[in-house]
Amino acid sequence: MPYHADPAPQVVQFLVPYLLLQLPSAGTLTCAPATLQVLMRTAWPGNVEQLRQVLRTVVRSRRSGVIEPGDLPPQCRAVTRRVLSPLEALERDAIVRALIDARGRKNEAARALGMSRATIYRKIRDYGIDLPQ
Repeated sequence: MPYHADPAPQVVQFLVPYLLLQLPSAGTLTCAPATLQVLMRTAWPGNVEQLRQVLRTVVRSRRSGVIEPGDLPPQCRAVTRRVLSPLEALERDAIVRALIDARGRKNEAARALGMSRATIYRKIRDYGIDLPQ
């Protein structure tokens, strides 16, 4: 029976290796320290099962080696304490992808999304988007 509690940040560092071992196609996959830090900062309103789904998503594109922060899905790039609506989650993910594509250049990402510079800065702050340098 799966465990369905919202994992505390310090527990995530122990859960990730355990959950990776449970995934049949994970092979010899491990997490970089920076990746664990991102996962520990991420809110998990969907509990341990949500963390398991994120790792399952990562395993689809990386079967061995070290999971880097860039391998994580967009939802892990934002730290927000409120549950986002489905529309807000889609918007957040689009902004994160645009920022990744623009290599962190906010003006370029805003232009690609058809929004103003001020709007993207506000949404980055509101959604708690954090991209590694």
